[in-house]
Amino acid sequence: FNGTDSHVVEWEKFAELVKYEPESQKLTVKALLIVAYSVIIIISLFGNMLVCHMMLKNKRMHSATSLFIVNLAVSDIMITLLNMPFTLVCFVNSTWVFGKAMCHISRFVQYCSMHSLQRGVVVMSLLQVILNPLKQRMSLTKGALSISVIWMMATCFSLHHAIRQKLF
Repeated sequence: FNGTDSHVVEWEKFAELVKYEPESQKLTVKALLIVAYSVIIIISLFGNMLVCHMMLKNKRMHSATSLFIVNLAVSDIMITLLNMPFTLVCFVNSTWVFGKAMCHISRFVQYCSMHSLQRGVVVMSLLQVILNPLKQRMSLTKGALSISVIWMMATCFSLHHAIRQKLF
């Protein structure tokens, strides 16, 4: 029992060290969260919008692969705009302040974008690289159809999470 008692004492000492100071540390953590999230949001929006702009503007980039890359960027933009700011405010306020509807929408966007990202990468990898490495690349029409199917699947898989989301 001597070994166990010493671990308990060490744990209690550690717990005392990591206790929050009254308000100063909370304000510091909140400020750091706001700065970090703001930087990530700005970089994400700028980078993903630049990717979309370059892929759509440059005629040489009009291919199924480019469609998949734009799809990934759009998914990132959705998470950046419709999830990250709400998550930040929730962390800073320690509660959800946006109401029931936005709770469901934010959760739906989060899951739908993640499902779309995952399936987009899988389809891109399987079809373009692994299954058909020597064949001609996928046409724009097939790429657009594949992305449409990916988003329909992502929507179906995400509806459950959005509907069952509870706000307390």
